[in-house]
Amino acid sequence: MPRREIFYAPAQNFAGDFVTLVDDELHHLARVLHHKAGDRITVVDGAGVAAVDSEIVELTREFARVRILKKVRRYGEAHIHLALAQAVPKGSRFDWVIEKGTELGVSEFIPILCARGEVEAGENKVERWRRLALAAMKQSCRSFWPIIHAPITFEALCEQSREYQLSLIAHEGADEALRRLTEAALPRKAVIAIGPEGGFTEVELRRAQESNFYSMSLGPRRLRAETAGLVAVTKLLTTLGQMS
Repeated sequence: MPRREIFYAPAQNFAGDFVTLVDDELHHLARVLHHKAGDRITVVDGAGVAAVDSEIVELTREFARVRILKKVRRYGEAHIHLALAQAVPKGSRFDWVIEKGTELGVSEFIPILCARGEVEAGENKVERWRRLALAAMKQSCRSFWPIIHAPITFEALCEQSREYQLSLIAHEGADEALRRLTEAALPRKAVIAIGPEGGFTEVELRRAQESNFYSMSLGPRRLRAETAGLVAVTKLLTTLGQMS
């Protein structure tokens, strides 16, 4: 199977039957991959739309002009908007969570500040995570650039949980919600909360329960924080039939 090459252009670069690539995307197109006029590529707008198998019609040092031959909405996307709310682990391990979570289908990453958490993320880290998510979106042939939020408190997450039709929290115990998901309508938006290496406190767990979070078991083995998030995402999307 030929490799699908995905390029990104913001929505304002889409005009009528054409889309324009500039800056880093132009460099990657022309200087790295050595594309020429007449070649076919796919361009996504980061908001779910893809110009699939479209034709490069003009290539200069300043821009590439691509004729849109076919538009596809939700290209490469699951039928659920999934948010991963996770305490940031030490070092650069959250980079891995962003990259692999994007590949799996996460649409939104929410760094959370918990009582036992030890890491706070500054603006530089958030911007780095956005760049990693963009690269992972293109690599995994998706069309939605995941949203990377500034860190919020666990209390703020609980207050925002009403925005989601399904809220899950990784904790030992029964899968209260997953048992019923195969029989229920597919939720449009869901959030999974993953705690720090020391786990959630009893106070946080009670607060989550008050906010209609359901417990989600990740199995009998103790997982590192960065592994737990990806296991939870995979488990939920598999249960919802979104991994096939």
